Amino acid sequence: MAIKIYIDQGHNPQNPNAGAEGNGYREQDISYDIGVRLADILTSAGFETRLSRNDPAEVIGTSNQSSLSARVNEANAWGADYFISLHTNAAASPSATGSEALVYALGTVAAALGESILENLSNETGLANRGVIARPGLYVLRRTRMPAVLVEMGFITNRRDAELMANSPELFAQGIADGIIDYLGLPAASTVPVASIKTPDPVFFEDSLKVDTDPLPPPDESDSATDREEEFENDDPYVEFIKNNPATGYLKIQAFRQDQVYPVSDVEVIITRNFPDGERVFFAGVTDENGIIDLIPLPAPERRKNPGPYDPETAAVYDLIATNPDYNTLRRQVTVFDGVRAVQPLLMNIRS
Repeated sequence: MAIKIYIDQGHNPQNPNAGAEGNGYREQDISYDIGVRLADILTSAGFETRLSRNDPAEVIGTSNQSSLSARVNEANAWGADYFISLHTNAAASPSATGSEALVYALGTVAAALGESILENLSNETGLANRGVIARPGLYVLRRTRMPAVLVEMGFITNRRDAELMANSPELFAQGIADGIIDYLGLPAASTVPVASIKTPDPVFFEDSLKVDTDPLPPPDESDSATDREEEFENDDPYVEFIKNNPATGYLKIQAFRQDQVYPVSDVEVIITRNFPDGERVFFAGVTDENGIIDLIPLPAPERRKNPGPYDPETAAVYDLIATNPDYNTLRRQVTVFDGVRAVQPLLMNIRS
């Protein structure tokens, strides 16, 4: 089954929810063009893609709120595996430049994907890599049910950035596509079916799982686009979970046939956790030719200091689902401890 990428071209061509403007260019026009090119590249590589805007004159929603919710609801209903929202940044200073990625929280699948996108964007465009930033209050990051990355491709208020985005959109589409493909372990120039991809090596952050609780960006770097609406609540259950699980545990998946002898490749593994406002995906990938996905980073509570010999360590529990067309679906709960590299065997029964 092909991996589904939902590409959200930020903003509408006119209000409600029109984008930023600068140097004679409009954000909504740039994001639309690059989004169409990105979809073409990913579709050719074997992905299944869907665009939020399928015509440059299409207006989504009747208000800023309904425009955002329509995009998120479509991605959720479609069952997208990843959500990529395309935007241009804006700042009071015309010297602000570069690309950055906004995600719901650091130390997550989305953050690792964002790092890969930024690295490849920088390689293609020459723009500075401004890094991945946690912005849990952004609607399209908060309400999506899959890893979501909002890509600020460049500053429309910077003449060089704006002209590059408007006149060389193929560079941005290629850079973002390469970032997605690299993260998923598929060679950039390959047209190998996406079902055969291998899980990438995980990316670790020194500030893993710290959430930026300030719903506003720094004043001199903030953009003026209206769909950056924050919807931050201090009692959000996901944010509380991240705060209460600031450490990282690691999981190694080993999939075998039921005789425990032959490894099973191409098993799609999804690790989730349910919250009052819905399910959150923490990892999605497939086993390699040895039936292995190694070093999956997951949030975990900090290890207790000087525990007694009978004091149980606290842990984070996740739901795991493993699927392969030739085998019965397998569901498990997995337990993750701070700093522990746990092994989870998956004994796959051949579908009768």
